[in-house]
Amino acid sequence: MASQTPKAPVKSEPRESKRGIKNPGIYAGTIVVLVIVVIAFVFVPMGGGSGSAISGNGRTLSFGTYAGKPIEYSQGSYMALQVRDLNDRLRQQGLNEENYQLFAYQVYRGAFERTLLRMAAIDSVRNSGGSVTESWLDTKVAENAAFQENGKFSAQKYHDATLAEKLSIRNQIRDDTLYQEYFSDVLGVSPSTKEIAFVKDMAKETRTVEYAAYPLSGFPDAEVAAWGKAHADLFRTLTLSRVTIASSEADAKKLLKNIQDKKTTFEAAAKASSKDAYAQKGGAEGPKYFNELAKELPGKDDAEKLAALKTGELSPVFKTSAGAWSFFRAEAAVAPADLSQAAALASVRDYITRNERGVVEDWAIAKAKELTAAGGAGFVAAAKKAGLAVKSAGPFPINYGDLTVSIYGQSAPMFKNVVPEGSAELSGASTNEKFLTAAFSLAPGSVSEPLILGENALVLKVKEASSAKDDETGAIAFYYPYFYQSKGSAEVRDIFIKSPAFKDDFSNIFFKYFQPAATTKTN
Repeated sequence: MASQTPKAPVKSEPRESKRGIKNPGIYAGTIVVLVIVVIAFVFVPMGGGSGSAISGNGRTLSFGTYAGKPIEYSQGSYMALQVRDLNDRLRQQGLNEENYQLFAYQVYRGAFERTLLRMAAIDSVRNSGGSVTESWLDTKVAENAAFQENGKFSAQKYHDATLAEKLSIRNQIRDDTLYQEYFSDVLGVSPSTKEIAFVKDMAKETRTVEYAAYPLSGFPDAEVAAWGKAHADLFRTLTLSRVTIASSEADAKKLLKNIQDKKTTFEAAAKASSKDAYAQKGGAEGPKYFNELAKELPGKDDAEKLAALKTGELSPVFKTSAGAWSFFRAEAAVAPADLSQAAALASVRDYITRNERGVVEDWAIAKAKELTAAGGAGFVAAAKKAGLAVKSAGPFPINYGDLTVSIYGQSAPMFKNVVPEGSAELSGASTNEKFLTAAFSLAPGSVSEPLILGENALVLKVKEASSAKDDETGAIAFYYPYFYQSKGSAEVRDIFIKSPAFKDDFSNIFFKYFQPAATTKTN
C-alpha cells in the first residue's frame, strides 16, 4: 500500500444519514500476509477510571504534532480519556499501582497513537471536503445527555450551560462523527463470499512430514582448525598502542608530528588528547587479532601496514571506520597464529560464525545430503545412524507466516500452524519458501534436498498428503473477516505513523515528565 496519507471519500451531500460509499482499495490484493498487527481503533471517546500521573503539574504536554496541530495530554483531553480507558482495561487484567510503572509507557504510547489516528482521520475527511450539516448537529446536541431531563431535551439545562461547554459538546460530536465515518468507509468493506470460500479452500490441502536436522553448531573443531590454518594471516596477533583524534585529520597529523619531534610522549598525547577507550592507559590497547584491526580501518592494506611496523615504530594517520583519525605504535613483533591454543581456536570459530557462515552451512548441507541419498525407505535409518532425531509435523496447509487473528482480545490461528509447539528446528519454516515448496511439491514418500532453516540444515520426508475435512476448516469462514479488518486497520495505522505530516516527540516528553504514582506521592 502506498505510504501517503489516505484520502477519505468526499461528501457530495451534507450529512443527514450514513454514507454508502466504500473504499475497497484499502485491502491490498494478496491473501497470504507475513505479519499481522491488530489495532483496536476506538470510534468514540472513552471515559472512566483514573490514571497514574504525568508529572506536569496540570500543564498541557504536547507529545508531537500532526499536520502542525499538537497531540496533547491535558485534563479532559482525548488523549487523557484514552489513558484512563487503557488503565481500566489493564486493571481488569490485574494491574495495580505497584506494577503500573511496568506498563506506563505502553499505556501512554497507546493513548498517543489513538489520538494521532483520530486527528489524522478527521484531517483527511476535512481535506476531502467532508462535513456534517449544522441542522444535523443541532439535533445531536439536543440529544446529548448533558441537556436531557427525564428523557427529554431541557431548555433550562441548555440555557444554563456556558458557551464554552456548548461549543465543546458540539465540536466533540462533529469530530466523533467524522472519525467514525472515516473508518466506516475505509474499513467497512467486508470480504466477498467467493473470497472467503477461496481462503477456506487454501486450508484443505495438507501435508504431514518427517524431518531431521544437522545443527550448524556441530561444525567440528577439526574443520575450524583447518579453516584457521588456511587463513592464518587473519589470526596474527598485533600488540599496538593508539591515539585517536575526533576533530580532524590535520589535528591528528599535528599531534603525530609533535611526538616524532619529541615535543611530547606518545603516552602523554594519548592521555591528553585521545578519544577512545585506551586514552587513560597511555594508548595501550593490548594484543589484537589482525582481522579485528582490519575491521577498524577502511582497507586490508592499511592493516597490513600496521602488521609491517617494527617494535617502537609509529604508523601514519589512518581514517578509521568510525569516522575518526588514529595513529599507532607497535609494542611488539607480530605473533603468528597459534591454533593449538583453545582460545585461538574459539576465536576462529567465532570469526567463521560471524563472517563466513557459508562455510558452516556448506559443511552441514554436505552431511545432510547423506539423508537425501538414503531415499524415503532409508531416511529414518540414515538419520538414526547419524545420531539425529526424526520428528514429525502436520498435517498443515500452506499457512505462510502461521497466520493468527485477534477476536475479542483473544488470539487464534486462522489455519493449522506449520510449526508445532516444541519444534525448535522448524522455527521460521512457515516463512521459508524452500521448506513449503518441498513439502507441497514432493510426492508422499519422497525426501527433499537439504535446506538451511535457522541454525540447522534440514531434510524432510513427505509422510502423507491429505485433505482437511469441512468441519476442520469451517471456522475459517468466521475468522477471515476479522483477519481482513485487522489487516486493513494495521495498514491505515502504518500510513499515518509513516506520514511526513506526523512529528513524533513522544519518548522525549514522556521520559522528561513521567513519574510512577508511588514516586509522585512521595514527592
